[in-house]
Order: sequence, then structure tokens, then C-alpha cells
Amino acid sequence: MTTVGPRSRVGAVIGWPVEHSRSPALHNAAFAAAGIDAVFVALPVAPGGAAAAVRGMASLGFLGASVTVPHKQAVMAACDRLDPSAEVVGAVNCLCFDAGSVIGHNTDAGGFADALAAIATGDPAGRRAVLLGGGGAARAVAAGLRGAGAQIAVIARAPRRVDWIEAAPWTAATLDDALPDCDILVDCTSAGLSAERENQLPAPVPVEALPPSAIVATLVYHRETALLAAARARGLATVDGAGMLVHQGARAFTLWTGRAAPVDAMWRAMRDG
Repeated sequence: MTTVGPRSRVGAVIGWPVEHSRSPALHNAAFAAAGIDAVFVALPVAPGGAAAAVRGMASLGFLGASVTVPHKQAVMAACDRLDPSAEVVGAVNCLCFDAGSVIGHNTDAGGFADALAAIATGDPAGRRAVLLGGGGAARAVAAGLRGAGAQIAVIARAPRRVDWIEAAPWTAATLDDALPDCDILVDCTSAGLSAERENQLPAPVPVEALPPSAIVATLVYHRETALLAAARARGLATVDGAGMLVHQGARAFTLWTGRAAPVDAMWRAMRDG
């Protein structure tokens, strides 16, 4: 258990809702393992309140902060400076406070690439990745994979609304054409959050069309999605959203403390939850 004293630093994750976040458990485990006198809490911040929350944390000398939905774009205006990682993705998920200044980072992109590289066959370099979905999550994943040397294609339910890459429409024909040459398939949509949403996709994902060496990934970590279950049944390598959560948190920990993150301790906290 984390002991809070008069010298303890404070870190937080802000979002709406935020009660479900695993970030406090991961970071408190990391602080304890590293012997850092700090505590990490979840702060519910309603839409429209992100800028005021950021100013308050900066004024109070917070160690750092994570940012989750729906504030990843809203906090950008509250930053005094954006790290290139945030500029590329167009979103901030990690805040650093330096003598009252606020620096916005994005650790989601690198965190996904780290999670992929952590499995034996997961090095993205030179591989072709197909992303399902064209929203902010897909943009972060694309940035991480591109930075690791992968080629990117995007299939989206509303391709005309995707303004950061040319996306193909989500149709059976598009999927049938794209998947045989796909090395890494990443579901970046919210469909996997529930079985009901999965049933509303415009066309089913033909997992059987993927090559046997393919990796199938999702950003969902609270349940096994139908896509991951189908991939496992085929014997394909799979990665769920827990890896991205742990590794983006590890990158944030290093930004805040200047120290290597105790990733094993963070993984234990993730599994214990």
C-alpha cells in the first residue's frame, strides 16, 4: 500500500468517466517498486473542464498527469509546448510540469509499438499493417508503427471523415483484398468494447484470409474481443490492449521521473486488477 506523507508528489489521470482507469494501480505499483515517494490518483474532469484542471495541476506542482477520453485534444490548448510525439498524433495523453510550464506528450504511439515488439514475432520493421478504424486511436497506432518502420493502410467505416491518411471503405471486398498480405492487423475501433457493437460492423473481418504469420491486435483490454478469439482459434499471435496501456504508462513514468520504468511491477498490477 502506498504511504502518503507531507513530501509525497502527486500524479493523476484525468478523464470522464475515469473511475475504471487502471493507471493509478499501474503507477502506484511503479512508484513503490522504484522507491519513489509519490501517489497517483484518478480525477474525474467533466467535458469543458480540462484546461482549468491542467492549470490547477501545474500550479500545485503535480509530478505529471495522464490524459484519457474525452480530453486528449482539449488539453493541447492548455500546453505551453507540444512534444513532437503529440504533434504527429494530434493528441496529448501525457502531461509534464516544469516550473509551472506544461509540456504535452503522446506515449500511446510508442507504447503500442513497444507492446508489439515485446512478443517474439512482433517487430514491426518492414511489415505491412492494416488498421481497422480511422479515429484518434488509429492515428496514434499508425504513428507508433511508422516510427518502428512499418507500412500502414487504413480501413474505416467512414473513410471520408479520415483526414490524416487516405482510408479505404470498410467492405467485404476491401477486407478480402487487404488481409492476405497483412502482417499486423490492428482493431482501433470501439467495436470490441461489447458484443453488441461487434455485431454492428459493416462487414465481418475474415480472419481466415490472414497469413499464418500474422499478428492480430486490439486496444481493448477488459474483455476478449470476437476478433482476438477468432485469431487465437486460428493459432495466430495476438496482442490485447493491456500491453499498450502498460507500455504507454512506462514511457510516461520515465518522462516524469527520469528513470527506467519497472515494467514487471506494472504488469503485475495490471494482471492483479
